[in-house]
Amino acid sequence: MDDVDRLFHYLVNHLATSAPEYLRRPFQVSELYQRLIPYRHHRTALGFGAIEDYEFALLKLLAGERGYAHLDPDDAQRALASELEAISPTPGAFREFAAASVTLDQQAVKRLLDPQTAYAPAAAAPTNPSAYAPPAITRPPGPLADFAAHATSPIDMMPTGPNDTRPIRSSELCPGCGENLPTGRPAHYCPFCGLRLGEVECRQCGETLDLAWVFCLTCGTKIDVAR
Repeated sequence: MDDVDRLFHYLVNHLATSAPEYLRRPFQVSELYQRLIPYRHHRTALGFGAIEDYEFALLKLLAGERGYAHLDPDDAQRALASELEAISPTPGAFREFAAASVTLDQQAVKRLLDPQTAYAPAAAAPTNPSAYAPPAITRPPGPLADFAAHATSPIDMMPTGPNDTRPIRSSELCPGCGENLPTGRPAHYCPFCGLRLGEVECRQCGETLDLAWVFCLTCGTKIDVAR
């Protein structure tokens, strides 16, 4: 496993427990390094010794290595791929495309979160159909066990729209400071940094927004999250 694999694996596992909607829908490049997995909050868990190593791995991810991420517009991803081919590539070149949209590859996400389903061979047809019983679904132990306990696949639990919300679960991390939220009860505000959790309405136009966003996608007003 190289730096790109490690970065993608950490990103998917972190989002699965803190903001699973990002596993399905597009988000901005700037959100990735400023709000979702900023180096200052996740450097120990990511295992990068310097910010240059983190930025170079992020550059490779956004340039399309392994097919883990797709950028819109396509020109942004091609430009980052060209940067990687330079004699001395600039690790933070992706910052020039901060407004570009990132979409994680759904097959890669599913293989990581639910490897048994992704790689299981096709079952042979039973000789006696009346005696057929569906096999029990098993889940590997780990931090995603609670997340996957009530769904056929973790992807099935992801919200599909701005009004499709899910309750705060135990073992979530605050998207603002990265601290573990209290277990056993819903958390509407982070007790460590005061960040309001869940969704918020734009005070200018009333659009439903995700708290990880910096600006309203409808009117462009900067989001002022109450703390």
